[in-house]
Parts: sequence; structure tokens; C-alpha cells
Amino acid sequence: MDRDDIKRVVESHVEACRRSLDAGFDICEIHGAHGYVIQQFLSPITNQRNDGYGGDLAGRMRFCLELIEAVREAWPKDRPLFFRASCVDGKGGAWELDDTVALARELKTRGTDVIDCSSGGIEGPLTLAVVPRVPGYHVPFAERIRREAGIATMAVGLITQAAQAERYLAEQRCDLVALAREMMWDPNWPIHAAQQLGGVDPLDLAPKSYAWWLRRRDEVRKLYPTGKEAAE
Repeated sequence: MDRDDIKRVVESHVEACRRSLDAGFDICEIHGAHGYVIQQFLSPITNQRNDGYGGDLAGRMRFCLELIEAVREAWPKDRPLFFRASCVDGKGGAWELDDTVALARELKTRGTDVIDCSSGGIEGPLTLAVVPRVPGYHVPFAERIRREAGIATMAVGLITQAAQAERYLAEQRCDLVALAREMMWDPNWPIHAAQQLGGVDPLDLAPKSYAWWLRRRDEVRKLYPTGKEAAE
């Protein structure tokens, strides 16, 4: 990519940001992970440039930071800007957590509000083998970035249980949790989580038309708790 290509990609991100705003979105997240163009600039594996956009860490971060500055200028100040990062990548050592902490500090100074912590994407599959697949496997990344960069973080990765997610938040290991595959399995996960954790009527989280019928269903279930009468 020459300078004109870089400018065009930055402008495309800004235009996408403006379309998201027009569409009514409240959060904008820039995807800088999983092998996409921002990570290609960040990684020493893919970035072999010898100009101001390559070389040392500062050079490799330049494209990312210029893009964030442009998007932040277009995105309203009262709406949060997220950045998704592959906190570690390669076969170990190519892009390390220390690099992500340094990047997070720079992103914070440019108005980024949250670092969405993931991994992988350049060398090998997205499911990077050097990161053990255990429940909450990105939480340690989110915890360290939050502590050392002083920026809010979001944890992802095998967070499936309400109590599990609540524990990470209560322990201040992250500020947000995000679910993807678990929401495919249970699209009403937030409602069920609220029911398990208590403190809020879970049906208050459901669409009103759903909640009305579900409350009527619960009234009937209280009258016939075993379902026996219905069967007869």
C-alpha cells in the first residue's frame, strides 16, 4: 500500500463510521485483530515495510493510530469507541501482550474507550494454539491491559455462564464481557442470566410483546405447577 492507498483505507473506515452513526448505532468498534489490515500493519510478520509505517513498534502502530484519530474525529464524543485487538499472535514472540499494552496506551490518548481483547489471526488459525482454550481464556489479557494501560477492557472467549461473567466483573478483571457463540446457542442469554442472578425482573429485558405473553404463561403455571390438569 502506498500513501494514497493508506489514505483511502482510512477514509473508508471514517465513511463506515458515519454510516453507522446514521443507522443509529451507539457504539463503534474498529476491528484491529484477526488478520485484517490494521493487524497486518501491527505485526512484524506481515509488516516488512521500510518507510514510516514499518520498522519498530512505533512505525508499525502509525497506520492504526492515524485511523483511530480520523474515526474518533467523526464519531460523537459522547459515544464510545471500541478497538478489537489480537493481544498475542504468531507462534509466540511476534506480537506479545507487552505490545498490546503499549498500543492500548496510545489508543487511550486518542480517545479510544474500550479495548476488546482477543487473539490470533496472522500466523496460524484464529484459534491460536499458544492460547489454551479454557473458560474465559482472554480474561487475563483484559485484566493486565486494564491495569497497566488504564483503559476499560472487554473480555471474550468461552464465557458461557451468568455467574462466570458476573465474577469477572465483580473481581474487576474486565469492564465488559461479550458473547458470540453462546448467543447463537441461546439468543435469550441475557434474560436467562438476569433470572439466575436476580436483582431485576428478567422479562423487563424482553420485547414488550414477548413479556406480556410470558407473564400470562407464568400466571397459568402458578395455578397448574405440575401441568397435570392440562394433560388431562
